[in-house]
Amino acid sequence: MSTTMLDPSAYDSRAGVPIAVVTVCLAVATVCVAMRVYSRAVLIHQFGMDDWAAVIALLLAIGSGSMVASNTIYGAGHHIAVVDQTLLWKYFRTFYISIVLYNGSLTATKIAFLLQYYRVLTTKKMQNIILIALAFISLWSISQLLVVIFTCTPIEKFWLGDAMEGTCVPNLPFWYINAAGNIITDVVIFVVPLPALGSLNLRKTQKLLLIAIFSLGFFTCAISIIRVQYLHLSDDVTWDNVASSCWSVGEICSGITCACLPTLRPLLSKCVPSMRSPSGNGSSGRGYHQKSSGRDGTSERSRAKTTDSMSGSSRAIIYPEDLELQATDSEERPNQDRLVGLKDTLGSGSQYNGARDKLGLRPTVRTEVSLGSPHLGPDWSSQLPTEGHMKISVKHDFTMTKEYKDSNR
Repeated sequence: MSTTMLDPSAYDSRAGVPIAVVTVCLAVATVCVAMRVYSRAVLIHQFGMDDWAAVIALLLAIGSGSMVASNTIYGAGHHIAVVDQTLLWKYFRTFYISIVLYNGSLTATKIAFLLQYYRVLTTKKMQNIILIALAFISLWSISQLLVVIFTCTPIEKFWLGDAMEGTCVPNLPFWYINAAGNIITDVVIFVVPLPALGSLNLRKTQKLLLIAIFSLGFFTCAISIIRVQYLHLSDDVTWDNVASSCWSVGEICSGITCACLPTLRPLLSKCVPSMRSPSGNGSSGRGYHQKSSGRDGTSERSRAKTTDSMSGSSRAIIYPEDLELQATDSEERPNQDRLVGLKDTLGSGSQYNGARDKLGLRPTVRTEVSLGSPHLGPDWSSQLPTEGHMKISVKHDFTMTKEYKDSNR
């Protein structure tokens, strides 16, 4: 019996690399999604469709990463010459599952980004652009996912190879096309909101910070570009595929993390009270009131939290990611100017009210009465003066909000 002598380097192993990469990347993504869920569901009670998409993306990423890490059992990270040949079909089956889950996670992440933009950027022009991008990118991503699932006919041929009759889509042309399409759609996703973010009615520092957070998505694009060079695999697939698999896990986890970062302002404000005021000064007495459109399921409980407290804190807290960002002045002012002109012409009677309703504008008057010092404790009645004068302040807030019709109500 003859034996083949292998070079000592053939016994090298880097099986620990995918395990370490998967552990770190999934840990970061999981923490970010958990903080997002806590911020959106617990702190502000506005858990919406974009949040569900982020959770689904994470679950699919965990599945894909688990397949990448567990594939070391079947030879991943070792040279194919020293891998038990009876395990190779299990290696390719696990590899197939990881590819399907990878594409599913990418699809859910892209949808999460676009649904988040649709919730936050409420101007009609931006929402139309986002809907077009959502339709195009969703169709592209779903089509790629279907091609991956049915890359071989029958599907089992992917891991059984020549042992089963059938046909398969050539890997290299498809993988390159898939990677190029993902890079293009990623760039589109991260570019779409930047012009709108630049026109927001926020302080310059807030605006720059918000743009910077959204621009972190280009880091995901960079990972996608780097990953392309590792798609070409030699016959030593169990060794070569380590780098490609690691970059794939890093790509989906980076996308999930970037999608979650803009939603963490409520949690940061809870930990750092100075971030609660829109002006960046926690002691500021000026607040803002945002009327929810009801599109994301805002509850009365969450709206009630925006009322004044008697501890001297800000009357209301708005967060850049959760305020359904107000339209630019150029879009809202025409209706307001027309309303003022109608009032001058029609007076304040029923004709004016009807015209106002057609414009979708609603006035809101809120009256607040403060008695005595705003720093009175729980036993406030014992602290009231028995003689002399007591200070009573009455504050009126008049706001004009645009009404959005909700067919579900």
